Amino acid sequence: MLIQDIMTRNVVAIQADMPIRDVNQLMQQRNIRHFPILGDAPNTGNGADRLVGIVSDRDLRLVGADHPSAPAGVRAVDPVHRVMVSPVLTAHPLDPIEESAKVLREHKIGALPVMEHGNLVGIVTGIDMLDALIQMSGVYEAATRLEVELPNRPGALAGLLADIAQQKHNVSSVMTTRSDSDTVNFVLRVNTVDGHGLARHLRNASYSVLWPLERSETA
Repeated sequence: MLIQDIMTRNVVAIQADMPIRDVNQLMQQRNIRHFPILGDAPNTGNGADRLVGIVSDRDLRLVGADHPSAPAGVRAVDPVHRVMVSPVLTAHPLDPIEESAKVLREHKIGALPVMEHGNLVGIVTGIDMLDALIQMSGVYEAATRLEVELPNRPGALAGLLADIAQQKHNVSSVMTTRSDSDTVNFVLRVNTVDGHGLARHLRNASYSVLWPLERSETA
């Protein structure tokens, strides 16, 4: 899945000279937590389209607040460029979502403007990443969650999938939760309502099934 599959395309961007109080009001009206900021590019005649910063609802809340991180001497009537973050970390529409999610996590930020050929074409947020994770996991499908620990060697996952296919079950998604030099934990969504039955079959075939938990036949 790529950034272009989950980004918001109709971006609400603001100008760098917009008063902070107006930005705050617009943010509340639009229910938006991040605004890309456009401003003048030096020595050009069309600088209004240049991305110069980004501002979040947290940046605005700190204005005038009694907080160690509050910007000193900034008032609500001042232009938003006084509290914007610049330079801006960005994404490209063809970036894999996991790479952008890594950037969000490493830099502890909530959004990335999406740029293509120097133009602002979208924005992607942490909420978009969570929605993508839910979609990729297949959690909304009528399926059973299966977690299996496999040896970390070529063919181990293929063998598991072949065994599940022999039981006439289809696997709709595969993800990993942990790996080391010896083992890998795979989480699968399998199109069956009898998850415990499938888990019992796999345990009998010497697979290490972590979920669903083993239960007695009389429980």
